[in-house]
Amino acid sequence: ARPRASQPAVARNVARRLHHGSDLVLPPKCTFDSFVVGPCNRFGHAAALGASEQPGKSYNPLFLHGRVGVGKTHLLQAFCHTILDHQPDARILYLSCETFVNHFIDALENGNTQEFREKYRNIDLLVVDDVQVLANKEKTQEEFFHTFNSLYNGGKQIVLSSDSPPKDIPTLQDRLVSRFKWGMVTELEPPCYETRMAIVKRKARERGVELPDAVIEFIASNIEENVREIEGAVTRLVGYTALSNSELTLELAQETLAGLIEVRRSAPTIDNIVQLVTEHFQVKLAELQSKRRTKQIAFPRQVAMYLARKLTRHSLEEIGGFFGGRAHTTVMYAVDRITTQQTKDPDLAKLLQHFIEQLAGRTGS
Repeated sequence: ARPRASQPAVARNVARRLHHGSDLVLPPKCTFDSFVVGPCNRFGHAAALGASEQPGKSYNPLFLHGRVGVGKTHLLQAFCHTILDHQPDARILYLSCETFVNHFIDALENGNTQEFREKYRNIDLLVVDDVQVLANKEKTQEEFFHTFNSLYNGGKQIVLSSDSPPKDIPTLQDRLVSRFKWGMVTELEPPCYETRMAIVKRKARERGVELPDAVIEFIASNIEENVREIEGAVTRLVGYTALSNSELTLELAQETLAGLIEVRRSAPTIDNIVQLVTEHFQVKLAELQSKRRTKQIAFPRQVAMYLARKLTRHSLEEIGGFFGGRAHTTVMYAVDRITTQQTKDPDLAKLLQHFIEQLAGRTGS
């Protein structure tokens, strides 16, 4: 492991050591050490760490995808920090995809596409955030394709992030989808409850505060998907108590965060979903949780997994655990299968929509 004492010094100088075309910065705190690892992000964290230890060899390209605020940008920045820790002279071009698009448009307008290409291809690492911005931009996709090829063929590491996997980016050329999948494509899921608890504790301790368990549970229970919102809630609460010299209690947290934490309408639970599915298909919960794989059991189980993934905030691991301790890959397969099947089967599509409408008016605790 890297000596922790060396990190602040590295981070202070890191911005000037990025390639001059970079438009994003590297906050000192965004390292692998400060990333809270849980079931929802363990694989993405391991892939990013592995790629940073052998750039251009392991997991090239590395493609991280997930919703807003699940930690994609943190891992990109941690990747850059680690590279610069070990290779201070590495030429890292770290930017948003929107900047790439704008640079390419400017190059076309000013007739200096050759200068653009030299800038993007004479680097050691290309790190691009929000690559879904390439959607519906045919000429830019073509240029990105050639840039990708040039770097990849030269053994240079490419790291990309997006809010969706390559195949789901609208109008993304097949050849780009194929190349983005050459290395490692991994999803960062919204943090599970235990991970959110750990994040709240970590963010509070970074600010020199130990939060009561009730306060930690309150924040973790009410901010379920976005790590940035969790951090914002902790910052606000710690700041308010310091300014007001108040005791940090659950009541104070509820009052202080009232404007930040919305009162959400109850979402359907897995229990709601299972009750509906078992009633319709005339099967028992024990059968869905069993090892039986007959069509009469497997199909309702896959439908229930699909609805659980679509309508609840549970992770793949949590859903698999509910259905008899199945692996997250089994849940992924079920979701993909039902998603594909409903596009070919209008009756199934209608049934799923019927289930969704029923569950909308049947939410529970």
